[in-house]
This record gives sequence, C-alpha cells and structure tokens, in this order.
Amino acid sequence: MKYKNLLLVSIVTLVTISGCAATNLVGIGGTEFVVDLSQSKPENRDREDPMFIVKTTPQLLGKCTNNRDGKEPYMFWSGQCDFEGHIPDKVVIQYAKWKPFYQLPMPPQPHMKQYGDSLPASAWQTYTLYPKKIIAEVKQAKNPEYTPALVPKVVAKKLILFYLEINPDGSVSIGDDTVYGYTNNTEAYR
Repeated sequence: MKYKNLLLVSIVTLVTISGCAATNLVGIGGTEFVVDLSQSKPENRDREDPMFIVKTTPQLLGKCTNNRDGKEPYMFWSGQCDFEGHIPDKVVIQYAKWKPFYQLPMPPQPHMKQYGDSLPASAWQTYTLYPKKIIAEVKQAKNPEYTPALVPKVVAKKLILFYLEINPDGSVSIGDDTVYGYTNNTEAYR
C-alpha cells in the first residue's frame, strides 16, 4: 500500500511539473504579433526607387530585427518587429525616404543617422497600427493554421504575421497574406 501511494504521488508530481514546463514553453494560448516591414519586390522595383528609413521610437525599441539592441536611432524599412508579451494598443511608425539602394554609402548606418538627424519634422511620414484591433479581426475572420506539436491547442502559442509593404511613393499597403497559426506546429518539422 505504501508503494502504491508513493507511486501515485510521484506520478501526480511528474504530471504537474511537466504541465508547468510545457505551459511556460508554449505561452498558455497567448498570441504573438509580428509586423513584417517590406518594400515592393525587387522584380517590381525600379533602380531609382528610394529606400526608406524608420525612426526608432520607444514603441519599436528592441523589437525589430534590424535594431534588436536598440542602439541605432534609425533603421531600414525591412525585417520584422515582434510584439510578444505586452501587445500595445497603438504603434506609430515614423519613416522617411532616402536614396535608391545602389546610391547608399557603405556602411550605411553613420550616414543614415546623419541624414535622419538633418530631416525636418515635416519630412517624416507616419503609419499607425492598432495591434489589438488587428488581432481581434484576424481571430474573428479565421482559425489558426497548422497543428501544434506535443501540446493541446488550448495552451499552444499562436502567431499573427502582418505584412506592411511600402511603395516607392511612400504610401503603405497592408498585405493580404496575413498568417495566423501555431508557433510550435507539426508542419515545421516536415
């Protein structure tokens, strides 16, 4: 009888510890919001199309792949910005035109800082995102794609990948290929 109780307590403890560990790994059903900043496809771009720089604001600090350490005041409009954990109500992206890619000085960062610092406030354009509203709309419109690996769907972490494409004239288009799926999914292992 003593061994049965010890075995039962051991199994319950193991299940509890495993459940806690799995919950920490997968995010208890949380949703990660990622914004992909992209320029028009190279095959659709003219050689003279400008590159765009983005001002590193407190909302973007440490969230974007081009400036993960947050040390640079400006970055290119490219890469992804990851809003995991606390998702803000509003994100304002400030951006400005620069030179065509082939005219960029190398390395571009010191020149980008000098150029960005010299711009008047009127040269900066803004694009405002409302992540919580976007997440609600995407979740209402479709179910997450893929199948989570090794965890129940209820606790599996989800990802919304939202595309913002900048056009040569400085206008911003929302991509129609928003991705909504599980981050830990079986399709990733195929």
